[in-house]
Amino acid sequence: MAPKSRFLLVTQNPQVRTDVTGALRTRQREIVDVRDGDHLSALLDRGAELVLVDLRLPERTIADLAQTLALKREVPIIVLADDGAASWDKASRGSPLERVLEGPFNAEELNQVARDLIERSRFLHERLVGQSETIQQLREQILLVAPTPVTVLVTGESGSGKDVVAQALHHYSDRAKGSFKAVNCAAIPENLLENELFGHEKGAFTDARSQFRGIFEQADGGTVFLDEIGEMALSAQVRLLRVLEERKVTRVGGDAAFAVDVRVLAASNRDLLEAVSAGEFRRDLYYRLKVVELHLPPLRERRDDIPPLLDHYIEQLKESAPSAQFAGLSPAGLDLLNNYDWPGNVRELRNLVERLVFLGPRGLVQPQDLIPHLEGAPATVRHLPVVTGKTPDQSERELIYFALLDLKREVAELRRVVEGGTSDRSEGSFPPRPVYHVDHEMDLTPSGSVDSQQVIPAAPVEPSGLPSLKEMEREAIERALVQVGQNRRKAAQLLGIGVRTLYRKLDEYGLK
Repeated sequence: MAPKSRFLLVTQNPQVRTDVTGALRTRQREIVDVRDGDHLSALLDRGAELVLVDLRLPERTIADLAQTLALKREVPIIVLADDGAASWDKASRGSPLERVLEGPFNAEELNQVARDLIERSRFLHERLVGQSETIQQLREQILLVAPTPVTVLVTGESGSGKDVVAQALHHYSDRAKGSFKAVNCAAIPENLLENELFGHEKGAFTDARSQFRGIFEQADGGTVFLDEIGEMALSAQVRLLRVLEERKVTRVGGDAAFAVDVRVLAASNRDLLEAVSAGEFRRDLYYRLKVVELHLPPLRERRDDIPPLLDHYIEQLKESAPSAQFAGLSPAGLDLLNNYDWPGNVRELRNLVERLVFLGPRGLVQPQDLIPHLEGAPATVRHLPVVTGKTPDQSERELIYFALLDLKREVAELRRVVEGGTSDRSEGSFPPRPVYHVDHEMDLTPSGSVDSQQVIPAAPVEPSGLPSLKEMEREAIERALVQVGQNRRKAAQLLGIGVRTLYRKLDEYGLK
């Protein structure tokens, strides 16, 4: 059973309480009575779909309420005014999720306003899903900036959701009923971009058989979103700067300038300041676009959002295709996704969920089902079983080989230190290890248990000056056994090989 929606009603008037409760309470709605603002913040933290504020409260209480609600710009508010909202106008948070109803109001009107505000609020939460602090702050910034006419530059890595931010800015602006025209500047050839944006006159070029109104004219009264603006040609940048400054468009091949009423939003996954330094982007245009900058952090910097995003996309896809069967993720699978770096960000996660919902296994999704679809497994799961196409012996020999290469470097370094007293490694490049001065006449042949102060003898040196791999392998096994007190299972773990492989090696080298 779905949890009830919680509405918070702040009033000290019994009649208002009765009227609002009678109008809004249903089986799916809970009306929580809040008599003052002292406990409002705690109640908001527990979750609320809507807050209703009675303006007949004392003015100081109204100011305190407005201050608390200003920190929760995502929560819709209905202000119930008697004969004007002058006291609220001074304290209003200026959110697009805010409506003032002047009395007397009827139940139908109150219900309709509540539904509209909740629907507008859900748009933001369903498009910018997440519970991390950065996403909550971004949602608040959107609601603060959206009602204004300022130009906004949205930055972030590819796939992080910059287009979603642009759509939300349009949705919560005064232009919401106007057109939203999005143009990907990187997807349109340079010679066609100006024509697409600004239009052309008949006969402006060979194929211009008729007049064409560009995106800016088509979006008059609405919003133009220029995605990947860092890829825009310099000639088009000059025209765009003129549009931003003069609010007029001149078609390609024409002389007349047409006034346009548009809000411009831009996005880039490049560092535009670096592009300015490289001469690839106009400095004046950069500062004209960056009146307000909203940054979308990559998914790896907000890992708290991965589980809710997974749940959101899974439910979304299952609703759109009821026939889809998805048993869910195993704990190990979820842990893998939580630790993955997501180079493709939210877009990559969305595509992965779609693949799993429609083409995934029938049971719980395991790490081995996920790894083939990820660019690289995170460091925390590098030892998970992976199908490699190699036999167990081949895999074990490969592990030993890499371990021996490291050991070979360490032995050579240790020999230089013991024999010459110096090391050609720079300080800090080699893990510090104890160095023992050895008398050249000391018998270095190990017998019985090896004392920690004894030096394990180096293997016989070949003409090349370095031991063979077999000799190093034997030495590695001996050292591992000494280190773990002859516990063969622990020695196998230390060497990164199977216990059976270790026993086989012990037989081979006569170490039993």
